Amino acid sequence: MELGGKNSAIVCADADLQKTAMECILGGVLHSGQICMSTDRIIIHADIADKFLEILKATFSAIASSAPDPPLVVNAAAKARLQEVVSKAISEGASSLFGGTEQLQLKETNGSSPVIFTPMIIGDIKEDMPLWRDENFGPVVAYRIAKSDEEAIEMANNTEYGLSAAVFTQDLRKGFAIAKQLESGVVHINSMSVRDEPALPMGGVKKSGWGRFNTILGMEEFLIAKSVTWDV
Repeated sequence: MELGGKNSAIVCADADLQKTAMECILGGVLHSGQICMSTDRIIIHADIADKFLEILKATFSAIASSAPDPPLVVNAAAKARLQEVVSKAISEGASSLFGGTEQLQLKETNGSSPVIFTPMIIGDIKEDMPLWRDENFGPVVAYRIAKSDEEAIEMANNTEYGLSAAVFTQDLRKGFAIAKQLESGVVHINSMSVRDEPALPMGGVKKSGWGRFNTILGMEEFLIAKSVTWDV
């Protein structure tokens, strides 16, 4: 059974920043972030944080301005939940890198009207904020800065969930070493967290579920093993 996630993307100091920014954004806003594998959190190495955030903001702005359709969430209740959790974070010291805070004002919504929520990137986040801790299921990505890869791994693992994760580095050995330490059912190196390969098993750990689907492991989830002995 695959359940929810609180999925992190770790940006190492040697990452390709342009590619990483694009993958993090796509992972966060695809289907308005309403995917269990969506990128909820970006953990950025301090050595490249300022430069990466500039690229992230510029890339986000370019994508948003060229989008053919307005960003929609499933219903008014989903929007209200996002408004509440982001407003709480900002009231406690968080700030918006991208996305206007005017949409956080609660307004009555016509039940038949499309429910629009513009994607947001939120910084100055504390680890105990619900925006960082809980599954939001919407186009809101929060980021924090880590002083080392080890601290980034600790941040990523500090969650009740463990569905999907992403690691961005040009050093494949480092990527595999980090992936091995992440408490996640799936880890993607240099691509977004929203990815399901039919040829590979998929599923989560911790509160993100149990069991696997895809491949022979998925078939075995629907089978019951039986032992039979024969005494001659």
